[in-house]
Amino acid sequence: MVSIGRMPFLRLLLPIVVGILFGKFISSSHYLYIVGVIGFVIILFSFFKPRKSYHKLKWLFGTGLILFLFSFAIHSYRYRTELVSYNFPEGSSTFVGEVLDLPQPKKRSVACEVKLISPVNKKVLLYFAPDSLSKSLKPSDQIIVNTRINPFKNLGNPNEFDYTAYMEGKGFSGTAYIDSSKWMKTGEYKFSLKTEALLARSHILDIYKTFGLKHDEFAFLSALTLGYKADLTNNLKQAFRASGTSHVLAVSGLHVGIVYVLIVSLFSFLGRRRKMVLIRQIIVLLFLWGYVFITGMPVSVIRAALMLSLFCIGNMFHTKGFSYNTLFAAAFFILIANPFYLFDVGFQLSFMSVFSILFFQPKLSSLYKPKRKVSIYVWSLATISIAAQLGVFPLALYYFGTFPTYFFVSNLLIIPFIGVIIYLAVAITSLSFLTVLNITVLSQIHELIIIFMQFIIKSVLKIIYFFETLPIALLQGNHISILQVILVFTMIYSLAFFVLRKNPRLLTLSLLSVELILLTIIFSNLKRPVNHFFVYNNFSKIEMGYNINNNKIDLQELSNKVVAHPTRKVILLTENLFKYSTNTQVIPIDYLILSSDNTFSMYQLLPFFKPKKVIIDSSISHYAAKKIAGECLKLNIPIHDISDLGAYSINF
Repeated sequence: MVSIGRMPFLRLLLPIVVGILFGKFISSSHYLYIVGVIGFVIILFSFFKPRKSYHKLKWLFGTGLILFLFSFAIHSYRYRTELVSYNFPEGSSTFVGEVLDLPQPKKRSVACEVKLISPVNKKVLLYFAPDSLSKSLKPSDQIIVNTRINPFKNLGNPNEFDYTAYMEGKGFSGTAYIDSSKWMKTGEYKFSLKTEALLARSHILDIYKTFGLKHDEFAFLSALTLGYKADLTNNLKQAFRASGTSHVLAVSGLHVGIVYVLIVSLFSFLGRRRKMVLIRQIIVLLFLWGYVFITGMPVSVIRAALMLSLFCIGNMFHTKGFSYNTLFAAAFFILIANPFYLFDVGFQLSFMSVFSILFFQPKLSSLYKPKRKVSIYVWSLATISIAAQLGVFPLALYYFGTFPTYFFVSNLLIIPFIGVIIYLAVAITSLSFLTVLNITVLSQIHELIIIFMQFIIKSVLKIIYFFETLPIALLQGNHISILQVILVFTMIYSLAFFVLRKNPRLLTLSLLSVELILLTIIFSNLKRPVNHFFVYNNFSKIEMGYNINNNKIDLQELSNKVVAHPTRKVILLTENLFKYSTNTQVIPIDYLILSSDNTFSMYQLLPFFKPKKVIIDSSISHYAAKKIAGECLKLNIPIHDISDLGAYSINF
């Protein structure tokens, strides 16, 4: 294990991480500027210390730098938080903005990332009415919109993905739906390298569409090579998750490494003389970051490209730097640029995966020394796969509660094809530009490579779908707490250090971690689960049901009925049958759920029911829900609008 003294970027990274955590969870007081000022003064003082006291006071510079970075991280996080905070006008306003990425067609709209430049400087997600104009938008187009920007809201359903935090982490401040009559292009266009890169990606996607691939095959190729995931279906993503190969769909270190090897191979003819090595590394860096731009700059690609860039710079000066320090340097620069990445799931999984590979893979590889090339390749691939899973499975359980049972075998079968597909994609795309020359030989080679690629992609998808169909392919519902994540990591790494150093204290720490994990599981099981009846927030369909002993049971017959509940009287109305009816007896109930029918009126329902609370399902239109809410307010009846306030639960 490399000593901390040989990892200077770890010492720089730690105050950045602590500062970001301090800014998010503890405090972001303006007084903490003083800490940064003190640190800066100490740094300045360290340059003027007497030579006689150099060794005694050499800690001054490091201390000052740590204080400065700690304060910088806190205020950098605070600045980013203020930048993405929601502070738009209540009503409709006119905004000028620039399109950031290619529009993504949805079922009923066209989604587009937009950077507002006037009167506020915010990043928003806009949904345009689908028409030829909205579909023709491209990056850097300037637009004028008149709308009300709304904050992001979670649906409020149990155990749902925190969409609001996710969008804030991506830097978005709000969202809106724009009618065709409420926006226009200004005709202005701002040139930028990222815009040109995204347009280049769009052009490559158009080339992919000529390959004769089916929808899932095209979506897989687009995600694999360019990081474009808009066409991935839920079924395809689920298949990759179940097989333990979902990392293939997220362009990351594996893909960047393959591209790096390809670029280095293409320019190997430059030779190994010092000047040629320098030129080759510069060319590699340019092509490598060009690929980063084309993929849309996800954090996993940036991290991998930074590591390889440091490796290239090391090659320029004949030093090798692909190590822990390189990983920490990449994390340091990423968090300096955007402290929100610390809470990005992709960043965490990517960082821990590489760290685990650096730590475990050499040790696992030394357990067995195969002699044949094929055996060496398979064993290397196996050890990398195991090492990566050791680093990410606790985080995967925390965020997703899932674990792919057959990840080991599926990765052994899939990974060898990934490089082949990427190389074939590069070859076909390059040949596509040459087909305009009408050279018969090139056209024939182009067609043969396409046929071969179709076969490879179909084979990969068949393997993925096969593993998805196997029994218990994906263990689900196994969420663990953040405390359990820490304990699992402590158990794994303390046991690994014990094997290396034979220190019994490390074994004791590992066993203690196991005991604490078991205790947390016991305590969680001792807690009696609270059962609920839920009215879910689902815009696509009416959804209600029970959660009994953590098991979800859907309510099947969604019609006018008395909902079974052991302690409350609950009535569900899905059709207004009381418009012209009369009644002499009023039924007192606890909850009245209104769903599906927009003609409900509390004045018509009160002669029949006397509810303590009214729940309006998300299937009721916004206008009808507002009308019912107004009537309830006048009648002094508490109300819960699912569309506005999220899902509602009735405990028992």
